[in-house]
Amino acid sequence: MITNRIYLFANFGNWQKQPYGGGEVGNRRTLSLLQKCNFEIKIIEKYQRVNNHSPLNLILLGLKMLGNIIKFFLTLFLGRRKNSIVHIVGFYGPMVYFENILVSISNLLGYFTVYEMRGGGADLYFKEGKKRYKKAFSHIIKTCNCIYSQGKENNSLILEISPDKDIFYYPNYVMKDFIPPINPQKPKDKINLVYFGRVSKTKNVDIVIDTFKILANTYDNIYLDIIGNCPEPEYAEQIKRSIKELGLEQRVNIHPACNHEKLKQHLKDKHFYLFPTKEPHEGHSNALTEAMAWGVIPIATSQGFNSSVINDKSLITKDLQPESFASIIKQIITDNRIYTISKDVYMRIQLNFTEDVILKNLKEKYDSLFSQISK
Repeated sequence: MITNRIYLFANFGNWQKQPYGGGEVGNRRTLSLLQKCNFEIKIIEKYQRVNNHSPLNLILLGLKMLGNIIKFFLTLFLGRRKNSIVHIVGFYGPMVYFENILVSISNLLGYFTVYEMRGGGADLYFKEGKKRYKKAFSHIIKTCNCIYSQGKENNSLILEISPDKDIFYYPNYVMKDFIPPINPQKPKDKINLVYFGRVSKTKNVDIVIDTFKILANTYDNIYLDIIGNCPEPEYAEQIKRSIKELGLEQRVNIHPACNHEKLKQHLKDKHFYLFPTKEPHEGHSNALTEAMAWGVIPIATSQGFNSSVINDKSLITKDLQPESFASIIKQIITDNRIYTISKDVYMRIQLNFTEDVILKNLKEKYDSLFSQISK
């Protein structure tokens, strides 16, 4: 009997180091899931990034891309077509032309092709893209047999380009060993807020501070923890200065980025997770689902895939004003609904975004695709 084979093209990073960014983390997780499904996996690794875009490095990058295309072609040319699927992990945007070449090669060589859309901002790239970009992206969508999408928000664009396209929802998920067995009980004598993730301007951590100031004027038992590293020194100083000027030093604690074990300790007694992101290409935030997994109620913008992940319009702000974030929290406290909503967000993760749930869904989808190509 011929085993079902998957040619997986993705950026896994340096295997000797911790993965860099959500893309490499997600790709390593995908590989792990597919191995657990007992498929035969043939990895085609994407080229390693360069440190910067100096003229010399740009030449090196071009050579790496060319070598990667040749390697991709030869692997598939010499590969087995029967009971085989090519899975290409893509980020579109500036990579769309490179990814279009890969998709075209896979199709030309007669393979069933899956294109996985990771990250957010596909609609923005398409709207602002020139004719050449739209043509390349549309060709990928039209010619792939199936699209794996990290966010449901991508569906309207995909179906606008190819109305009958087979779309599989493949979101990020929370690892099995991170989720508590029951929803943690939250303190009743105080209100704890948290922000964790990258501390940057596009994440609007200053809005977190301003929101907390509004709440601190109403509640004398409210506290905030900010967890994460800041790649922008000036912005880090701005945050610290704001905390001091607003007289919040006794109620706001700043911690460096930490591992998952320490993060669990931070999250277990938190009531609200503030997420005022306006990151242009925000996708499915791992921090968002990790907070929800611990029953921490997210108050977020609609950026990226936040709305479909949270699935509760009352927790999504209409704008980026601190007053909007504060008013949602005040209403929940006034209505005495912290425990109810905390349980709801915890259960949403349990039912939709755990490792076991995604493994089951991925296995079922691939089994379905292999049954199509074996007919």
